[in-house]
Amino acid sequence: MRIKPDKMNKLDGRVCFICGKYLLNYSEKDMAYLKVHSGSTIKAKPDMYHLFSCPNCDKMAHKRCWYDIGERKVKKGWFGKSEYILTCPNCGTDLSSKREKKVDWKRGYELPGHPDSEILELHISDVMTWKAGSVFGKIGRAIDNFFQAVGLGSLTDPERNAIARAAQSVGKTIQDVAERVFKIKLTPKQRAELKELRCQNCDAPLPLPGEFDDAVVCAHCGTAHLL
Repeated sequence: MRIKPDKMNKLDGRVCFICGKYLLNYSEKDMAYLKVHSGSTIKAKPDMYHLFSCPNCDKMAHKRCWYDIGERKVKKGWFGKSEYILTCPNCGTDLSSKREKKVDWKRGYELPGHPDSEILELHISDVMTWKAGSVFGKIGRAIDNFFQAVGLGSLTDPERNAIARAAQSVGKTIQDVAERVFKIKLTPKQRAELKELRCQNCDAPLPLPGEFDDAVVCAHCGTAHLL
């Protein structure tokens, strides 16, 4: 099932329970392969990858992580041949029967019993559209300006450090911060006039920044705001 950009907010800030990286982040090894009519396989075009949730505990991970970690090799006795079984690393539930072979990733591997057509499909073009898009909202009643949404991965080290400090002040870490970050440039006068800040993601009240703070983080949803 293809997830379009307008639905990706539901994945914003969520991490793969196996590798710990954001579900909306991906690497070259995550890219899907497809079988073609010639009998060979090619990397999927447009490039895409998949996500899958354990039917028992609902933990979600990249399909490649299920392939790398979820597929276990088990032996049939001392002298028996090895077999493969898909098992959830979180709850230990076996998600497939035992098989003699594991299909190689580049030969179009699909999760046993869960074909690609039935799991979440993310196209890289859609993910980039979501990450690059600007989402605008009012900063609050004190000033008439706008935030711009950017990806966490696009920030400088000083900006990330400011967010990490802000996250710590509300009992979170940088790993808890959502992938989408809101930025705004304020003049000293505008900053001094701030009377209220609200989260641009969930509309919860935000802590007002201290004199030397460059960021605040929503205690409710983990969305960071750079000021």
